[in-house]
Amino acid sequence: MVAAKNRAQEAARRASPARGALEADPRLFVSGVDKGLRVLRAFYNAPNPLSLTEIAKLTGLGVSACQRFLYTLKMLGYVRQDGATRRYSLSAKVLDFGYAYLRNDHLVEQSFPYLLDAHKRTDETVNLTELDGSDVIYVSRFPSRNVISVGLVLGTRLPAFCTAPGRAMLAFMPQERAVAVLEGAPRQARTPYTVTDLDSILADLELIRQRGYAFSDQETYLGDISVAAPVRDHHGQVVAAVNVALATPRWSMDQARQAFAPIVMETARAISKVLGGA
Repeated sequence: MVAAKNRAQEAARRASPARGALEADPRLFVSGVDKGLRVLRAFYNAPNPLSLTEIAKLTGLGVSACQRFLYTLKMLGYVRQDGATRRYSLSAKVLDFGYAYLRNDHLVEQSFPYLLDAHKRTDETVNLTELDGSDVIYVSRFPSRNVISVGLVLGTRLPAFCTAPGRAMLAFMPQERAVAVLEGAPRQARTPYTVTDLDSILADLELIRQRGYAFSDQETYLGDISVAAPVRDHHGQVVAAVNVALATPRWSMDQARQAFAPIVMETARAISKVLGGA
C-alpha cells in the first residue's frame, strides 16, 4: 500500500510542470492515464514507426507495461501496428483531439478574421501561437504564397526562448513566471544565431516591453526571421502571440521590423480587444 502511494506521488511529481502550473494531488492523480499519454507522446518526434523496445526506452516504462498500453490504444483505434514489422504508429484518429480543440477554442475562432486580414495585407505567413510550458504551439496559421524557409504545421512546438512569439509572451507576463519558464527547460542553440544566455534573454525581454514587439533573426531556423506581438485576454494577461514569419534573403531584419511590426501590433491589439483585453 505504501509502495503504491509512493509510486503515485512520484508520478504526480513528474507530471507537475515546474513552471507555475498547479501541483498534482497524488490522491487524485491517476498514474495509469499519465503512462498511457507518455506512450502516445513517444511518437511525437518519431520520424518512423517505433518498435515496442524503442517505445519502452522513450517512455521509461517497462516492456510489459508498454505492451499493455499499446494493445489498449490499438483496440481503441489510436495506434496501429504493422503486421509484418510489428512496429507501431499513431492512427489518424488522434487528430480528433486536435480538431476538437480547434473547433472549441474561443481564441482561435475570434482571431481568425484578424489573422486573415494581416495575411492579406502582408502577403506573408501569419501565425497565432499559445504558450505551453516552455514551448510555443502553433494553433492557427495562414501560409505565404512566397517561398518560405520553414514549413510548419498546426500543432508544431518550438522553444519559447528563441522564437519571436515566445519572447513576446514572456516579456509581458510577470517576470518571475518568465524566469521560471526560461529556467525550467534546456536552452539549446538551434542555429549559430541562437541566444541561450539567460541574462541576455532577460535584457531582450525588457527591450521588448519598451517597444511593444519581439523579433527573432534566424535564432530558430536558418533563413527564417519573425516579428511578433502579444495578445491579452479580458484580465490583461498574455494568452497568445501573433507573428509574421519571413524568409531571407527577401527580407532583412531591419526591413521586416519596419514593414511588419506595426501590422503585427495592430493585429494583436485587435484580437485582444475582441477578447475583452486592452
